[in-house]
Amino acid sequence: MIVHTFERRQPLVIVEVTVIVNGKVKIFHFAVDTGATITLVSDDAMKKMGYTKADSIKTTQTITASKSETVCEYNLDNIMAIGLIRRNFKVLSRSLPVGLSIDGLLGLNFFKNKELTIDFKLSEIRLK
Repeated sequence: MIVHTFERRQPLVIVEVTVIVNGKVKIFHFAVDTGATITLVSDDAMKKMGYTKADSIKTTQTITASKSETVCEYNLDNIMAIGLIRRNFKVLSRSLPVGLSIDGLLGLNFFKNKELTIDFKLSEIRLK
């Protein structure tokens, strides 16, 4: 079992995410979002990784809580968070609201085939 602690005073559950692109390690901060089916990376974070919209696999329609919009889809070679590594991992990219101090949302596809427990009392995320 993997146990990761988070800062309970934050309004979101924030975790460090490591992405390896062309042998270079990039560190980001994502919110764990159990309401997101697919992991979302901000357009700014994709740029910091060296990706452009021309690198996207395709565009796709998504539905958010407030609207439907077109986003770019990418495959990341390696993404790591909470002791879990995913390879050839599908993410979507779009801009995030101004003032939101995160680089993306870690969605349910990241936790596929795992048992995820978020314990707010102990400020722990547990993965089995």
